[in-house]
Amino acid sequence: MKMTDSWARPRAVHRTWRGFSMATAHGGRAVLAVAVLAISSVLPMAAPVALADPAPAAVFPKANSRTGLPDGWQPQPERYGVGEHKNVEIPMADGAVLRADVRYPTDASGAQAPGPFPIVLTQTAYGKDSAGLLRLLSYEGLGPLLEHALPTVIDVAKQVTDAAGYGDYFVKRGYLSVIVDIRGTGSSDGQWSILQPQEREDAKRVIRWAAGLPGSSGEIGLWGLSYLGMSELLAAGVMEQGSPIKALFPLMPGNHAFQDLLGHDGFFNIAFLSSMLALPITALPQLDPILGLYREPGKMLSVFVDHLKTHFWADGTWPSLISAFLDGDKLYNGPYWESRAIDNVVEQIAANDIPTYLISGQYDLLQDGTPRTFAGLQNAYAGRSHNGPMPVAAPSSGRYQMLTGPWFHIQPGVQRHTDLDMHAIQLAWFDRWLKNDHNGIDETTTPLHAIDMDGNVTESATYPVRETPARNLYLADGGRLSTERPVAQSGSDRVTFSPMNAGTICNATFSRNFSGVYELLTTLVGVDDPCGQFPAHPDVPGLLDNPQYTTDAFTEPTVLAGPIGATLFATSNTPASAFSVTVQDIAPDGTATALTDGQLAGNYRALDEARTWRTEDGSVLGAFHPGSRDSLLPVVPGQVTEYNVKVRPVFHVFPPGHRLQVTIGSGDAPTHILNPKDYPALLGGVYDIQRTDGAASFLTVPLASAAAFAR
Repeated sequence: MKMTDSWARPRAVHRTWRGFSMATAHGGRAVLAVAVLAISSVLPMAAPVALADPAPAAVFPKANSRTGLPDGWQPQPERYGVGEHKNVEIPMADGAVLRADVRYPTDASGAQAPGPFPIVLTQTAYGKDSAGLLRLLSYEGLGPLLEHALPTVIDVAKQVTDAAGYGDYFVKRGYLSVIVDIRGTGSSDGQWSILQPQEREDAKRVIRWAAGLPGSSGEIGLWGLSYLGMSELLAAGVMEQGSPIKALFPLMPGNHAFQDLLGHDGFFNIAFLSSMLALPITALPQLDPILGLYREPGKMLSVFVDHLKTHFWADGTWPSLISAFLDGDKLYNGPYWESRAIDNVVEQIAANDIPTYLISGQYDLLQDGTPRTFAGLQNAYAGRSHNGPMPVAAPSSGRYQMLTGPWFHIQPGVQRHTDLDMHAIQLAWFDRWLKNDHNGIDETTTPLHAIDMDGNVTESATYPVRETPARNLYLADGGRLSTERPVAQSGSDRVTFSPMNAGTICNATFSRNFSGVYELLTTLVGVDDPCGQFPAHPDVPGLLDNPQYTTDAFTEPTVLAGPIGATLFATSNTPASAFSVTVQDIAPDGTATALTDGQLAGNYRALDEARTWRTEDGSVLGAFHPGSRDSLLPVVPGQVTEYNVKVRPVFHVFPPGHRLQVTIGSGDAPTHILNPKDYPALLGGVYDIQRTDGAASFLTVPLASAAAFAR
C-alpha cells in the first residue's frame, strides 16, 4: 500500500535505524526530536529499569492494516483529480464571516466532475491554511522530493496534515471535502473561546450551506481529531432529526472537556496547557490570517485584529487562565463547562440516529472520556440512560463503534506494534452511510475493538467489557494485592506528600498529557517515545513514601480491559490531601511498564452518583467527581475518609509470569498542579492508607483470563 493511500502506515516503525541515520544525515530534525529527552535525562528522577520486550500473548490476533475493516472490503482506487475553491465565504446570523476551502473531484480534463458527491466536512480551530501549508510540505511540493531521503520526517508531516483535516484521500474517491475555520480562528472573523455554544449555532448554518453546494448529494459526514472531533459531536448534538449529517468519525474527542483535559479531579493539567498555549492557541490564530488572506490585505488585517482581541476577551484563553489561577469560576466545573460537554448531547445524537465511529487512544489524555462517549451512545440508542455503564448482557449496535489502541493524542493509529490504515477505515464508514454501500462495517456484534501495546486485538459488545468482570483486589501487608478482604483490626501504609512526581518530565503521565508531543518528535527519528514507558511514582525508600502493591505472577495470559477504581481509606494530618495512583506491568526481570494512572485531590472526593459507574456489589469502577465549587468537601485531620480515585482505562494483556502493580503517590507536578491556594495546607501532609477489616482499601479491576475472549 502506498503511503499516499494510508494515514497510519508509519515507515518509521519498520525502518528504525535507517530512519535515524537518514534524519540525522539530512538536517537538524533529529536533534530537535531528541532534545526534549536529553533535557529530561539530566533532571532528577528515579532511574527506570531497562526496558525489555514482554513475552508474546499469542492467543489473540495481532493488529494489522486490515484491523477495523470489514472482511473482504478494499478501498476503491483513486478515480479523480482534485480542484479547489479557496476561502469560500459563509455569512453567519450576526454578520461574521466564516471561510472554507472546498476541494472537489475533477475529471481527466481538470474540470469539476459532475457528481453528485457526498461531503466530508471538518470544522477546525487550528487553521485550514496551516493544514494547507503542511500539505505542501508532505503530500505535495517538498514531500515527494524528500520522502526517500527523510522518510520518517515526511511520514510525520503527513500524519499531522491528516489530523488537521486534510481530506484529498476522499476527494480522489468521489467525495467533496470541506474544511471550515471556526469563528475566531484561521481566516474566519470573530473571537474564539473553547467550544463556545456559538460554534454550534454557526455549525447549523455551515451544514445547511454545505448540503447545497454544487455537485453535492446533500449528505454529510463529519470527521476530525481532538478539538475537531469535539466540534463535530457538539454540532451533531444540536441538529434536528433528518438533518444532512448522516455519519460521524471523531478521533480522540473525549466526553467532557473540563474533566478530560483540564481538571483531573482537583489536579490541573499543566502539561496539556503547556503543549497548547504557545502555538495552537496563541500563535496560529495570528499566523493563519496571513497564510490564508495575504492576497486580500484588507480582510487579512480585519481578521488579524479580530483574533488579537480574543487574547483580551473575558472568555479568551489567557484571561480565563489568569482568572482560574486566581481561584475564579472557570477553575471549577459549572454552567460554563457543562455547556461545552459532549456528555450532554449524546442522547440527541442517538435520537437523530447518526452512526458514529470513535477512535480512542490509551496513551491519549482523553483516554477516559472517549470510551464513556461510546457507552453513552450505545445506551442512548437502546433507550437506556446514557450516563451509566453498559449492562453486562446488553445487546449492542454496529451503528456506534469504537477502535482504541496504544496511541498518543496527535497520532491515532500510529506506532506501537500497529499498522492501521486509518484512511481506509474512515472511507469504509463513510461509504456505508453516505453512499449506501452495504460493505459490512456496521454488521459486527462486537463494536468495541481494542489493541494493546503488543498489538493484541480484543473485541467486545460492551463497555465496560463484559468478558472482564470487575473484581476487588485489596491492599494487603507486605505490598501484596489480594482477593481476600483483610480481617486485621490495624494496618496501614504511609504516603508523604510531595508536590512533584519522581520522574519529572520523563514519565508516562507527562508524555500522555503533553498531547503526545514527545511521541511526535521521536517518531521523526524512527523510534517510540521512551518516556512513555516509565511510571511517574516509583517508591524510593528513605526519599519518597509511595507504597506499592503487587499481585502474584499470572500463570496464563490475563486481560485487563477498561476503567479501574481505586477506593482508598486514609487519614491525613493536614486539612488537605492528594493522591496520584499509577498502575504498572511488572515483568519477571523486574521491568516496570506504565499502563495508566489517576489523580484525586481530597476536597474533590464528592461523587456525582448519576454519572458514577458502580459494580453490582456497589464498588466504584468509574468515579465521576462533580468538580464544582459547591461540591468541595473539607478534609478533617485524623479522620478516616473514603477517597474514590478514577484510574483511567487501559487495555492490556499480561503474559504469563508478569504481575500487576499499583503505586500510591501524592503530588504530580510538573504534569499536574493542585489549586495554588491549597498548597499551604498540603505541605507536610502525611496520609496513612488503611488496610483493615473496617477500612479496607482496594482496587476494582476489570481482569480475566484470556480464555474469556475465546469465541
